[in-house]
Amino acid sequence: MAPVVPIVMRYCSINSAPRGGFVVRITSLKLSVLILAVVGCLALAPAASATTLDFVYNGQTVGQVTLTQSGSDVMASITMSSGFAIALQGPTFGFDGGLTNTSALTTFSLSGVSASACNGQGQLGSFQFCFTTSGGQATFPQTLTFLITNATAANITSAGLHLCVLNNSGGCSLTTFIGTGSGTPPPAVPEPGTLGLLGTGLVGIAGLVRRRLNL
Repeated sequence: MAPVVPIVMRYCSINSAPRGGFVVRITSLKLSVLILAVVGCLALAPAASATTLDFVYNGQTVGQVTLTQSGSDVMASITMSSGFAIALQGPTFGFDGGLTNTSALTTFSLSGVSASACNGQGQLGSFQFCFTTSGGQATFPQTLTFLITNATAANITSAGLHLCVLNNSGGCSLTTFIGTGSGTPPPAVPEPGTLGLLGTGLVGIAGLVRRRLNL
């Protein structure tokens, strides 16, 4: 009976250790493939279509408008720097690109203020399309959000604004029309080089998995 014990122990040692190592390797490879697949999906996901344009007055940036695609419409959010505001008097906003004569402003964020489309020529510089505001707004807002219907954010190349330079009492020391600079382009999507590197990585992982499984 004495020789039986070492034989059993030897059998367990030979069969259990390699099996455990094999399971660990397979699990690690599956995890690596899963992580790479997730990274690939994130890289291929479409980037949000958004454009940021700077309002420039006397050579300095005095505000920004961020245009974000929302279905077939564009959400416009304007933020002015300290000391500057939006003059809601007649023609107020102008845009070039991505707009048609059926475009309109909805979900305007200021109570008591309405906006309607107008012909840009001669009313807000030379912008292709403009909007005029009216209502009983007594103050000059520094932030404003509204929706432009039937528009494409990536096609809007420039914007105009009826600017209010604030005085100490919160009124306007002067008003003028200003435009935007070149702005910030929409977020980049993966270029062919990036996709090529991703494909090479996937092929390499597949080869490694096949090699390990054949061992």
